[in-house]
Amino acid sequence: MGAHPSTVPGLHGHSELSSGYQGAELLREVLDVVDPYTGVHSRAVMDLSVAVTEVMELDAARRRDVEYAAMLHDVGKIRVPTQIINKPDRLDEAEWELMRRHTIDGETLLEELGGALAVVGRFVRSSHERYDGHGYPDGLAGEQIPIESRIVCACDAYNAMITDRPYCAARRTAAALQELHRCSGSQFDPSVVEAIEAVVQRRFEPRSRAAEPAGVAFK
Repeated sequence: MGAHPSTVPGLHGHSELSSGYQGAELLREVLDVVDPYTGVHSRAVMDLSVAVTEVMELDAARRRDVEYAAMLHDVGKIRVPTQIINKPDRLDEAEWELMRRHTIDGETLLEELGGALAVVGRFVRSSHERYDGHGYPDGLAGEQIPIESRIVCACDAYNAMITDRPYCAARRTAAALQELHRCSGSQFDPSVVEAIEAVVQRRFEPRSRAAEPAGVAFK
């Protein structure tokens, strides 16, 4: 899990940040109850997103916002019917229409909490925008999309690919990275893709080298 805001340099004594973190934790716990998979997924996305901010050398305030946004990027699913969230087959268009609202609903929930989380709501809203402008809900493109949202978007996709889901088996690490690169510049910010690869290589290469013949980086 990422650092508590009180441990981030320059943020000591900020009661608003402490309150925001508590509110974020409460929402995450509610999401855990509503949909345990999404709760686990959100923690993994948060962990990867925070590591990416370090590679990209974002400042402390942006690292904090990425941590919150990653933790809560799916919080709007609290308002999505559970039969849609847990559907074992692919969603039809009407169901996708409801699902796509979760970024807007997430922003609304965070704005209602106010304070630091109201700012994070904007990044949650944009976490499914595409770099080429074909995402949702606002069709933003490139630098129009906040960097916080671009990081969460790519980390969300990577974690989804390496996780077993009812309608899709998990991909191997190398295959997931290959897919990120295939979609770099269209769905994802190329600089974020490069940072994810750097994080994954740092985490997995030493173990792979110990377990596999020389030259094999990933399974």
